[in-house]
This record gives sequence, C-alpha cells and structure tokens, in this order.
Amino acid sequence: MEPFTISKSDDTARLGLVASMDLRAAEPLLHSFHEVMAHPGKVEIDASAVDRLSTPCVQILLSAAQHMEQQGIPFVIKAPSDAFVSAFDDLGLFSFLMKWPVQT
Repeated sequence: MEPFTISKSDDTARLGLVASMDLRAAEPLLHSFHEVMAHPGKVEIDASAVDRLSTPCVQILLSAAQHMEQQGIPFVIKAPSDAFVSAFDDLGLFSFLMKWPVQT
C-alpha cells in the first residue's frame, strides 16, 4: 500500500488520500487523521486520487469529520473523485458527504 501524504503549513494540514482505500488502508488512515487533527488550523483532505473506498475507510472518514465538527476544526474535502462520492452513495451516506465542505 502506498503511504498517505501529509503536508503542513502554518495554518493548514493536508492529507492526501491514496488510490486504493481498502481494508489495509483503514488503520494507516486513522493514524494519519490523528496526526493532521493535532496540527492547529484547517484540515484539507485531498480525495482526488481515490479509485476504491472501502466501508471501513468510510467509517473512519465519518468519525474524523464528526470529531472535527465537534472540536471546531475547520476541514474541507478537495476534489473528491467519482469513486469517493460513489462509495458514500452506495452505502446510503451521500447526505453526510453533502453536509461537508467540498471544493471541486
């Protein structure tokens, strides 16, 4: 599995998602979210490379988004791929995705 990319500036932490977000990616995704949410400021999640998004990874994304909302951490989903959006839709969770800030 290719690693997630994390980059940080003074006010933003960026998390680049990988193409295959399968079960093997779930635990590294969780740890990556812990790292970016510990950084002060905004969190940007680049979902442009996602070709496959498994249910466990969707669950982690939902949990991370809920945590950021509760803690007042601003976040944005950047350029979500069709596969990223379809995974939420297939699981009946499209309405959750549409509540999040998304930049195309």
